[in-house]
Amino acid sequence: MTETAPAPHGDPPVRIQLHGRFALAVDGQGVEHLLPGRRARLLVAVLALSPRSAVERSTVIDVLWRPARPGDGAAGTFAALLSKVRTALAPGEIRGRRTLQLVLPPGSIIDAVVAQGALHAAEAAAAREDWPRAWTESLSALFVTQRGLLGDFEDPWSEERREEAAHQHRRVLQCYAEACLHLGPGERAGAERSARTLIALDPLAETGYRLLMRAHLAQDDRAAALAVYERMRCALRDHLGALPSPAAQELHAELLG
Repeated sequence: MTETAPAPHGDPPVRIQLHGRFALAVDGQGVEHLLPGRRARLLVAVLALSPRSAVERSTVIDVLWRPARPGDGAAGTFAALLSKVRTALAPGEIRGRRTLQLVLPPGSIIDAVVAQGALHAAEAAAAREDWPRAWTESLSALFVTQRGLLGDFEDPWSEERREEAAHQHRRVLQCYAEACLHLGPGERAGAERSARTLIALDPLAETGYRLLMRAHLAQDDRAAALAVYERMRCALRDHLGALPSPAAQELHAELLG
């Protein structure tokens, strides 16, 4: 089982960074140079993103060789590769033969796993209307998710994971902006920044527009909020042939009222 919190003192036994530049450190020392090439780094990434479950060996081989099909020598090449990765990861382990699972010492960190846990905690806190906790947890997740996932890799599996991570990042931004709005004037700038980022990431999704309208409304700038609504209405009409949702129209009516 992989821990998601650092050791109480010193560097984590193993640290794997998948957001931004790929990095692997053991006891604070970078060891990614010990990994023999792209497939070795990708092997670490595949197992690190499945920390609580084993992955079929054949599945891992397929991922590492995509988009090509594994040839007759793939199994032997993979066995040699796996041996070198196991050496570089120690004291972390890759257990199993037919199925493979990454097992790290307590206190080890995988940034993507930390961010996922923080997002779940933030959304749970938001559901309870515990806005200080939602703010803290979503900000922790944001520090990670604002850097793209697996940016060093250009392969079909990594692209699929990036799409999932992009969706996760939008959830983080939404939760953070919502918490900022509830925490009052001191955090309104954070809500506005996050809302604008959401709009830039997905110009046809209403979430960012509504958050930005509420941020302007919190600052008593109804004109700016109405301008955001008009921008959203035009985007939906021109690109989707759709009207704003009832929730957006209700907020618009509040602005006019």
